[in-house]
Amino acid sequence: MAKNTGNNRIPVKWVRDKAKAAYDKKDTCYICGTKEDLELHHFNSITILLENWAAAKKYNISTDDGILAVRDEFIAEHHNELYEQVRTLCNKHHVALHRVFGKAPPSNSAVRQERWVGIQQDKFTGKETTTKTAVVGSFFSAFT
Repeated sequence: MAKNTGNNRIPVKWVRDKAKAAYDKKDTCYICGTKEDLELHHFNSITILLENWAAAKKYNISTDDGILAVRDEFIAEHHNELYEQVRTLCNKHHVALHRVFGKAPPSNSAVRQERWVGIQQDKFTGKETTTKTAVVGSFFSAFT
């Protein structure tokens, strides 16, 4: 059995507990509109954001007291990632997203995740997706 590190909980759980009260979880899946098995998906992994932020600031979040001392600062500095860059997804679509991007998607995949969610919504609603064409077209238009 591992020795007690002084941290009874994973640091990110303290952040989630505090931030959760202000989450705006919708009552339908952003992709398919179902009202069942809904989950909140952050395009930016809170765990990765927290660990990188604490390392950059040289904060010790390895103890409960350490994370509790700085979690409000973290939440304030990452308001956009915690509350704006999120979507309510049903479990089926949430699992599918993580199948594509991994259990803990890298920070640089947030834009691609958001695009994927939009494409899935377009597919579900039968809307023609032109995202690929627009991106490729705008890239190559610089060379003409």
